[in-house]
Amino acid sequence: MRHFIIAPRRIGVFICLTLLPAVFLPAVAVGADTNTPPQNLAARLNKACAEKKIDARLNALAGFGRSLSLSEIPEALQAADGLKQMRERVVLTVSALERWSELAPGEAFARIAELPEGTTKVEIIRTVVPLYAGKDIRAAAAAAAKMKPGRARNESVQMTAEIWARNDPKAAMKWVKDLPDEFPKEAALHDIYFIWVHLDPAGISSTVQNLPPGNSRNALIINVAGDWAEEDPAGAIRWAGALPQEQDKELALATAAESWADVDPVAAAEFALKLAPPELKEQAVQRAVERWATQDPRQAFAWAVKLPNETLQEGGIARVFKVYVPVSPEAAARWVDELPAGQVLENAIGSYVEAVRMWDPGAGARLALKTVDPVAREHRVEQCFSQWLAWDPKTAKEWLKGTDFSDAVKSRWLSEKPSLGY
Repeated sequence: MRHFIIAPRRIGVFICLTLLPAVFLPAVAVGADTNTPPQNLAARLNKACAEKKIDARLNALAGFGRSLSLSEIPEALQAADGLKQMRERVVLTVSALERWSELAPGEAFARIAELPEGTTKVEIIRTVVPLYAGKDIRAAAAAAAKMKPGRARNESVQMTAEIWARNDPKAAMKWVKDLPDEFPKEAALHDIYFIWVHLDPAGISSTVQNLPPGNSRNALIINVAGDWAEEDPAGAIRWAGALPQEQDKELALATAAESWADVDPVAAAEFALKLAPPELKEQAVQRAVERWATQDPRQAFAWAVKLPNETLQEGGIARVFKVYVPVSPEAAARWVDELPAGQVLENAIGSYVEAVRMWDPGAGARLALKTVDPVAREHRVEQCFSQWLAWDPKTAKEWLKGTDFSDAVKSRWLSEKPSLGY
């Protein structure tokens, strides 16, 4: 949940400055020395209102609110009610309440809780709850639970639960579960789970697997497996392998292999290669190889091209090129050129073309030209040439002249509208 603070430029229609009613403050005399330090609240507020430019006045009002002492805040809030324009009232009210939240968050929360529902209340709640909860989490939780129904209460409950979860997720979860059903319990528990899972993936693992099926549960399984595997791959894999639902098990094992690859890519890839069924093996191998490629792409490529299964091999090479080709298309092309003739080379050319055509279509076209199968060769070259023609038509056309494609094919490619796809 993001923490928002109202600033003059952000609340648009609410922001402007007005002259205070004459009955409230004496007018500033023309030519008066406004640089003289004001001695009391009325004089300081009057000085802020004397600014002629709107932005300057609003900034002055906000600064005035932020400079208040605790004893001055009630008077400043009363003064805000006397301003003529709504945007002025909002700026001064917000800044004064934010200042109160800093000095005495419990008192400020009680006052804010009584405000009518609206933007001002919600924005100030977002300021006061972290301050109040940081000082006394249980008092803040009790105060949030006593608020009147509305968006401000919902935000207070969710923010309190989130803050509490950073220190004691189990206590936060118990508090939320004990709330009446009309509170935003599901949303608050969602926030708690996703904080807890990063703090202690092993600790939340049993809770996660007992949650009802759905996107949140799947996301939490991914987080448990991923975070746990970084610290304890063996423990994460034991947990993942023991999950009763096959779909959960496959999701967790593939994620654990990918995360493990950050720590030991060789071990993670070899582990993924032993998984079953074939669909899980393929997914885990590709994810581990891709993560490996972010560390040592040359080593990951060398491992992938030696895979005995063509599907795994092709997928692994594609994942390496997905990571590395945008970084260094020339080096990746040299790796492909070094491969012996055969199906591995053919597949590698296809993966390279797919990865490079949006970065260096000329390099892709030149390597695609080495494809043995004539149908695949024409298709791959056309993919790259269309992009190349859009970016560098002169060079692309000169290159095409030197190829052995038929005049009909060349004419068709030149007549087609160049691709600008990204």
